[in-house]
Amino acid sequence: MWQARIGRDLAEQLRADAEVLGLQGRTDIVKAALALLHRQAAEERMAQSVDEFYGDSTPPLPLGVAPADDGS
Repeated sequence: MWQARIGRDLAEQLRADAEVLGLQGRTDIVKAALALLHRQAAEERMAQSVDEFYGDSTPPLPLGVAPADDGS
């Protein structure tokens, strides 16, 4: 079991956020926050693996994505 203490102001903000997102109660808030944390970490791991694989070279763009026009 994990626990965290948060201040009154943050608790009020989280309750308001939960209402906007349709979350019911503290357990749903914590589960949603942990899922977001996990997703963000997974994205960061993917980005790091791309950086490690390509090193100093520029990775190719995904299929169907045109390079940005740099205006020159």
